[in-house]
Amino acid sequence: MEEVPLLKDLSRQYANEFVLLGISVDVSVDRVDRVVKEQGMTWPILADGKEFDGPVPTAYHIQGTPEIFVLDRNSRIFARLGSAKQLEAALKEAIAGVPRDR
Repeated sequence: MEEVPLLKDLSRQYANEFVLLGISVDVSVDRVDRVVKEQGMTWPILADGKEFDGPVPTAYHIQGTPEIFVLDRNSRIFARLGSAKQLEAALKEAIAGVPRDR
């Protein structure tokens, strides 16, 4: 939760350039709803209460949290980050169309 303020800032700053989408691996959807409200998160959060066994965490091989993916304009994974602190630099590269080593 410590990176939520940074995510909020980036979502406002780059509102016309990217979409922020959260994926919860919490077992309690009610708790997710409460935290989203308490933290003032304005982006969609996918939560099914199935922890790491849900379809989205399984499809993306989510190992822990936070885990951040930046998708390019073709919906390909541009970057996989372990912290929101790395997000702004990756966003700038993705928006500019800078190729990345995979």
